[in-house]
Amino acid sequence: MNDSLYHYIDPDFSHLQVNNYKLLLWVGEKGFSLAIMHRNKLMVWRKPAPLAELTQPGEVQEVLNFKYQEVITGISSPYFTLVAQSLYNDGQVKDVARYLDVAPTDTVFAQPLDAFNHVIFKAPDALTQAVQQFDANQAVFGLSGWIQAIEANLPSTRELYLNINDGQVEIAHFTRGRLNLFNTFEFSHEEELAYYAVFVCQQLKLELQTMDVKLSGDIAAGEERYQLLLQDIFGSVSLTTLAVAQMPEHLPQHQLLALTALSLCASLADV
Repeated sequence: MNDSLYHYIDPDFSHLQVNNYKLLLWVGEKGFSLAIMHRNKLMVWRKPAPLAELTQPGEVQEVLNFKYQEVITGISSPYFTLVAQSLYNDGQVKDVARYLDVAPTDTVFAQPLDAFNHVIFKAPDALTQAVQQFDANQAVFGLSGWIQAIEANLPSTRELYLNINDGQVEIAHFTRGRLNLFNTFEFSHEEELAYYAVFVCQQLKLELQTMDVKLSGDIAAGEERYQLLLQDIFGSVSLTTLAVAQMPEHLPQHQLLALTALSLCASLADV
């Protein structure tokens, strides 16, 4: 491994033990990131890279071709709809997918999002081809683990969760520990992000000054532009401390949450 391409490599990481490790791969239209875990311990965290590297010869192929115990691929897609578990049936997937404006080259997935909802989403051909070596049909919705991790932490109705990556924000709210709202929005500056957060709260009739906003995603250490803007609107704003992986304290847990939470999605694609 080329150390310059990695945020972190655990001193105990061993190429000879990869059959006991789990590869977590997160892919989106603008790039990918990966982590390697041993049980719940983070062993490797690679810096984000362009999507093309997944299909080109190079260092990343060496890492991807190890014989892992398990590989979990999460696809980041803004094109999705949720269906309550009690209302879902496989026969409706094609009808629901029409609302996603599916192109002939797109792939449609239907799978559990968590214990209470199914998600139907599409992925463009570029994404499915990029992960084909791991069987694209077994890919999971990229934020499924993030949602499950929050639900397992019994979130308060006064908490609003924002996950920020590549000019996109996913916003989630929970009631009685269950997902109440989940949506994604594109934004070009902080003011737009704030607008969508306020919009969600208004739709749910939540009092802004009582809300505790929890941030995760691609927010650099020491970067406070989101906090500074949102704290003038909401009761409190902070980076999430929620973690599903054991890791050194110096690593930014909020940046790793969605990626490492893919470990909670092992069986979703098979259900």
